[in-house]
Amino acid sequence: MASQDISALKNYKALLFDCYGTLIDWERGLLATPQIRGLLAQDGAPDEQGLLAAFSPNEVRVQAATPGIVYDEVLTQAFKDTAHDLGLSATDADAKAFGDSVPSWPAFPDSADALKRLSDMGLKLIIHSNVHNAGFAASRKKLEKGYEFDQVFTAENIGSYKPDHRNFEYSIRRLKELYGIERDEILVTANSKLHDHEPGHIAGLKGAWISRPGANMGVKKFDHIVPDWEFPTMMDFADAMEKARV
Repeated sequence: MASQDISALKNYKALLFDCYGTLIDWERGLLATPQIRGLLAQDGAPDEQGLLAAFSPNEVRVQAATPGIVYDEVLTQAFKDTAHDLGLSATDADAKAFGDSVPSWPAFPDSADALKRLSDMGLKLIIHSNVHNAGFAASRKKLEKGYEFDQVFTAENIGSYKPDHRNFEYSIRRLKELYGIERDEILVTANSKLHDHEPGHIAGLKGAWISRPGANMGVKKFDHIVPDWEFPTMMDFADAMEKARV
């Protein structure tokens, strides 16, 4: 990672976190499900990265086409579509079980500790996620260790999915109403360039990219999207935020 000026990080009061891909290792979680393992074991299946590359656009398409459905249903349909696209066999039961897999996805090892440090700095920690409330309820137990998120803004509550600009305007408006925090005091903190950094920039928000080595979905093929800061882990980001605020 190139040297970067972190001094401006001291100006932010709220961190707008993507959860899955940034705090929760959704790619590892997806690939570990018995349903995905079943697809990968079939003749003609791609490798893991190829399967993720096939799954990601299907997920985005389902979210855009049916913004009112909850995230477990998005996963179910995207699984069916991916299997079909790849010429692989999958039952409705497989798809439903995959849709219910969010609670099994693991947190990145550094997420909880880094979030606790950021909370201790007095920053507002805001979840801004393409998830349903029941799914995040399971994930938050893996993340809240000695602190609590200040707000949780889910696609289920907003009624649309990122990168829809409505999601960002909703979060910006609510942070102003709840805390008097202005647009230029909110920092998008996320892994996905597609879902978070590009629409965040359009909404007038700067972003810290948690680049998570090896990340595929929402990252590969989006090199033209250049976040304002880059940190490979959440702990690196917490270190930088701490130094900026001294």
